[in-house]
Amino acid sequence: MATRDLTRRFAELRVLQHGVEGSASEIKRPGDAFSESGLLDDASTGTSWATTRHQLPPLWVDKVDGVEEDVRLIQLKLRELSALHTKRLMVTFDESEAERERDVEDATREVTALFRRAERQLKHLMGESAGLTPAEATVRNNIQRATARKLQSLSGGFRTSQKDYLRRLQAQKKGDGAFDFLAEEERASKHAKGRLEPGFNEQQMAVLEDTEMLVGQRDGEINNIVKSIEDLSTIFKELAVLVIDQGTILDRIDFNMEQVVEHTREGVSQLQRAEEHQKSALPLKCIGILVVLIIIMLGLLVWKHSD
Repeated sequence: MATRDLTRRFAELRVLQHGVEGSASEIKRPGDAFSESGLLDDASTGTSWATTRHQLPPLWVDKVDGVEEDVRLIQLKLRELSALHTKRLMVTFDESEAERERDVEDATREVTALFRRAERQLKHLMGESAGLTPAEATVRNNIQRATARKLQSLSGGFRTSQKDYLRRLQAQKKGDGAFDFLAEEERASKHAKGRLEPGFNEQQMAVLEDTEMLVGQRDGEINNIVKSIEDLSTIFKELAVLVIDQGTILDRIDFNMEQVVEHTREGVSQLQRAEEHQKSALPLKCIGILVVLIIIMLGLLVWKHSD
C-alpha cells in the first residue's frame, strides 16, 4: 500500500487555522475591538505566523517529495512487473493465461503513467523560479538534475526489460509446435495416396481454433508491448532533454561564478594599487616642503614687522 508523509502540510494548515481563530476572537471581543491590547495581540499573532511560515521549507520542496514518491512507486511497480513477466512466460493453455496478460498490460500502463506524471512535475518544477535566492535556485537545480537522472535510469531499465520480454515472447511464439500435427497429416495423406479422406476431425478442429485464438492474443500483447516501448522511448528522450537543460544551467552558473572571481581579483588589484599610491613618499615630500615654506614665510613676516 502506497503512503505519503503529509506532516508538513498538516503543520501548515494547523498554523493557518490558529491564525484565523485568533483574528476571529479579537473581532468578537465586546467593547474593545479596536483597543490597544487587541492591536498588540493581532501584531503578535501576525509575527508568529510570519515567523512560522518563514521556517517552513519552500513550496518546490513538496513537488520534489512528490517526484521522489513517484520514483519509489515506479521501482515497486517495476519489481511487480518483472514477476508478472516471469509468470506470463510460463507455458500454460488455461484461462489463467489471459488473466496474466491483462495483469501485465495493466502494470505496464500504470508504470508508463507514473513516468509521465513524474516528468510533468519535473517540468513544472523547472518553471518555478520566482522569489528564489541564487543559493536556493542552485540547490533546486541540483536536486532536479539528480532526480531527472534517476528517472532516466529507471526509464532505461524499464525499456530494456520490455524489449527482453518482447524478445522472449516472440521466441516462444516461433517455437510453438501446436501446428506440427498439420504437417504430419499432410505427409501421411501424401503417402497414403488418397486412402485417407481430406479434412480434420472434431478434436483437430478444436485444437486449431484454440491455437488460432492463442496466437491472436499473443499478437495483441506484442503490439501493446511495442507501443509501450515507443512511449518509453519518447519519455527517455524528454528526460534526456531535461538533464541537458539542467547541465546547461549549471554550466552558466559556473561561468558566472568564474566571472565573479575574476572581477573580484581585479578589484583587489585596484585596491592594492590605491593603497600603494596612498603610501607613496612623493605626496609626503610635497607636504613637507609646503610646511617648510610656510614656516619660512611666517619667519620672514615676523622679522619684517619686528624691524
